[in-house]
Amino acid sequence: MKTILHITECLGSGVLYYVKNLCAWQVKDYRVVVAYSTRPETPADFRKQFDEKVEFIKVNGFTREIRPKDDLKAFLDVKRIVKKVKPDLIHLHSTKAGVIGRWAIDSNKYRILYSPHAYSFLMENCSEQKRAFYKFIEKISDRKRVITIADIDSELEASKGVAKTAICIPNGINCNEMDQITDEAEKLIKRGQITSSKAKTVCMIGKVVYQKNPALFNEVAKRMRDIHFVWIGGGPLENELNSDNVEITGWVSRPEAVARIMMSDILVFTSKWESLSIALLEAMYVGKMCIVSDVDGNRDVVKNGVNGFVCSKVDEYVKHIESAFENPQIIMEMGANSRKSIIETYNVNAMEKAYRRLFKDLDIGIEVENAY
Repeated sequence: MKTILHITECLGSGVLYYVKNLCAWQVKDYRVVVAYSTRPETPADFRKQFDEKVEFIKVNGFTREIRPKDDLKAFLDVKRIVKKVKPDLIHLHSTKAGVIGRWAIDSNKYRILYSPHAYSFLMENCSEQKRAFYKFIEKISDRKRVITIADIDSELEASKGVAKTAICIPNGINCNEMDQITDEAEKLIKRGQITSSKAKTVCMIGKVVYQKNPALFNEVAKRMRDIHFVWIGGGPLENELNSDNVEITGWVSRPEAVARIMMSDILVFTSKWESLSIALLEAMYVGKMCIVSDVDGNRDVVKNGVNGFVCSKVDEYVKHIESAFENPQIIMEMGANSRKSIIETYNVNAMEKAYRRLFKDLDIGIEVENAY
């Protein structure tokens, strides 16, 4: 049995979800090892989300920040782990693991994939100098036989300046898992644990941080006092959500979050930057019309006039929200189109098929026709 080794510095949030979904099907045909480090958002029981056959190895020295002493420790530990595991394929996840892994591992000896999960040089909370530095690091860390895996077309476009070989395999959600969560959400609604405000409702989901742009969400709410705005989540910038028609739920269970999305009419997603948000994909799967910011990731999945609208200014958000509430049929039709796009493209089954084709091309896969 061939071995796949995943290496990540940030086993939490979207990366945890992504690696978990890859391991779910890989473990059927491969030995799967996850070399990881955790972040504050990593669940204490994260291993329970994986098949019991998945092996885990903690990487010493991985940190989010650049710390030469720790980075050297992680560099040496990655080399040790690779030598111990003897993988047929190595998949690096996120910038830190991608940089250290590509320097520590001989790409002439091992097949290596690299998923940036949003390039650091695209983050708008960094200065131009830092972003230029991050881009330079990505470029000099690239290796001829490493394949960069972009989650979305816009990330693939960004990779052209820093990677010799890159392809796009769209990220996606687990529809079967979402069906189970939706069932739990419906039970919460039926029991009256999650109720509608009876007002027209617009929601946003995510951590209340600079990246998610709570200030913009709040400004839209101030302009539309007759509408109930709900931010599903919590975070350090909750004070920016001070309009009297904004409700902040704080952190809630996943079924409750989905229930609150289901009880809302429209999802507004105001991020300053994104890769491909799982929260956005899940909202689309439960049939929500989405009005989103004009950034990579969002505009890859939300198409103007089809399943929602892409906006650059507060006035545009207000216009599209008002227009939708004036014609509820639009909300229903665009919501149905949102769900259709997830079922057809942005799901783990489509992602698995694409990876299996790649594995076959790399001569590490089982026959594709035997995989389904």
